[in-house]
Amino acid sequence: MRILVDPWVIEPEWIDVTVSEFEDVDAIFVTHGAYDHLGDTVQIAEAAGATVFTEPAVADHLVTKGVPETSVKRVIWGNTFEVFGVEIRVLETRHISYFESDSHRLSGMPLGFQFEFSDVSLYYVGDTSLFSDLELFVKLNNPDVVMLPVGSAPGDFAPLPPRDAAIVAGWLDVKTVIPVHYVPGSDEVDEFTAELANRAGEDAPAVVELSTGEQFKL
Repeated sequence: MRILVDPWVIEPEWIDVTVSEFEDVDAIFVTHGAYDHLGDTVQIAEAAGATVFTEPAVADHLVTKGVPETSVKRVIWGNTFEVFGVEIRVLETRHISYFESDSHRLSGMPLGFQFEFSDVSLYYVGDTSLFSDLELFVKLNNPDVVMLPVGSAPGDFAPLPPRDAAIVAGWLDVKTVIPVHYVPGSDEVDEFTAELANRAGEDAPAVVELSTGEQFKL
């Protein structure tokens, strides 16, 4: 079973992949409609025949772009369901899902996802700003690893800048935090790591910075 989250994979200059490399994907999870998250969902879903789980506005957009209605599942905060034996929890983020669909602008509900595998769990926060319920979600759902945004998309401002990301990470009783949502080569991961060390010291979770193409085994 192979799942994909926020598949912006063709445009970024720091990777070299094609849609054909994702033809065995079973499910795609899209947190919101920004270009760097919705990304290449349409092309990959069509090539793989994958089911897409996302918020209602993005789902409507995907259907207008040709993804079969039967392959699109609309989910909102609080939903819990099972896919291929993996329990999924849909969690709130403080962000915006605002994007262009044909000649219209759509706005919807940005999402975070927690994936409960048989013996380990992963919380992909999605884009968010600072809010204290992130600590509550971790206490309730007890993930082992959290993928936390720490910076900005190309040319944009960061919704959770390194200082704010460090505040969040300092709240979290988890083993590992993986920084995401930054342009490779930026200083944002270093700023996040230093700020977290200053704030949480020895109680801070381990920070695992992944290079492009590097894998992390849960």
